Amino acid sequence: MRKLLSAMVAMVLVSLSLAGTAQAQDAVIGTVTSDPATVPAPGEYTMTATGADFIPDTSVLLVACVSPADTLVPGSSDLAEITAAAGEISALVDCDIANAQNVEVDSGGSWSASLTATVGDNFFLSAGALDGSQAGATWVAIVPAAPATTDADDADAEEEEEDAELAETGVETGLLAVIGTAVLGAGVLVTREGRRFRQ
Repeated sequence: MRKLLSAMVAMVLVSLSLAGTAQAQDAVIGTVTSDPATVPAPGEYTMTATGADFIPDTSVLLVACVSPADTLVPGSSDLAEITAAAGEISALVDCDIANAQNVEVDSGGSWSASLTATVGDNFFLSAGALDGSQAGATWVAIVPAAPATTDADDADAEEEEEDAELAETGVETGLLAVIGTAVLGAGVLVTREGRRFRQ
């Protein structure tokens, strides 16, 4: 029985991922931002994720994911690299599906939710509809705090700050329609079916 269930789930996953490719082209791409947008070191943080430009009066699934891509570097990695890293995320392998949150989108297409997650390299917050109709994500980068400086160093530090440009983790994040949301939906399906099977 268990093998039969596994085979059926595998067939559903393949169907959904193929359907997700077609649906992703027509999906509404919303913008996701995180507060904080960056963290000073790897570890557990409570963040407020905010979405805009999603489909009004619907719901999305908010989930924390870690991309298996090469390590993104704030100030070095450009939007194309960030988007490519997001595209390598597999919902079943790289996302914390067990702690995904269902979030209601208001009549203006916005939503907000708090979550606690362990942030490391290539950490993304992703939100999407299970039917693939909408998606968005943002990269939460690790940006170590600058060491304390003396007054003599302040002028140099200000000059360096003006020259340094951090990656735009909260800008144009609608382009990061990270995980084919149908695949995200498949991950939720597997989780739910697994729970039903155990019961």
